[in-house]
Amino acid sequence: MTIYDGFAELERTGWTNPEIATGYIDMFSSASDMAVPAVVSRIPGTARVLDLCCGQGNTTLALIDAGHDVVGADFSTVMLEEARKRRPDATFIEADAQDLPFAAECFDAVTSTFGLMHVPDQPRALREIARVLRPGGRLVMSAWAGPAHSAAFGILYPAVMQNADPSVTMPEQPDFHRFADEDTASGLFSEAGLGLSSIELVPCHWDMDDPARLFEIFLRGAPRGGSLLSRQPEENRNAIRNAMTEAVRSRCAHDGGYRVEIPAAVIVATRDEVHPPLP
Repeated sequence: MTIYDGFAELERTGWTNPEIATGYIDMFSSASDMAVPAVVSRIPGTARVLDLCCGQGNTTLALIDAGHDVVGADFSTVMLEEARKRRPDATFIEADAQDLPFAAECFDAVTSTFGLMHVPDQPRALREIARVLRPGGRLVMSAWAGPAHSAAFGILYPAVMQNADPSVTMPEQPDFHRFADEDTASGLFSEAGLGLSSIELVPCHWDMDDPARLFEIFLRGAPRGGSLLSRQPEENRNAIRNAMTEAVRSRCAHDGGYRVEIPAAVIVATRDEVHPPLP
């Protein structure tokens, strides 16, 4: 057992739940898809690419459309089913990012759009990425920026801290925003045999007519948010919803509705020319 076993189970249960998967696709992904062009644009030439934690396959398809030879991989059979519906002729396989079923040095690039934050053993996943990359190969990934840069998380976290029932706990888990922090990301990559090249914030957002929709996005479209919010007593859940709704109403008015910014960090790292550390 590891300290993140409970978190691993939460993620596995969440992403294999058709309701959460559908909620993510229908509600959350309109913002995350805004980072896809930035990820794809950072893969040079025509490359053999592994799109890791590919979810419903939006980045995989964009990479294919850009001319790359792509394999999409995810541990969630529910998300893979959605991906195959979108592009039946594409290659999608079930795989664990912590134990990839590929030979060493067989990809020119690896992408992961908001995937690695959901992996329990992130250092092991990074070592696996370095192992399957050719020397000089590139990892391009995205991760959500923290509340200092993000209206969405800057609204969610205080509402939860001020109104949640303290008896409703979450399993120990890695910092959700660690890859968006340059110092932290650089250390994680270095230990895996990867060198950080760049981190750039990319604008992403939700436009909404109803200021209460932000609460619903986190409740129904994300395993962590859904687990925490759905288990609250009704009084606490309503208090969190009301606090988030009022914050959206007061802070996010835009063009007759509301725009909630949730910027992404797009991160590029390169595999060292020497062989990376073994898993």
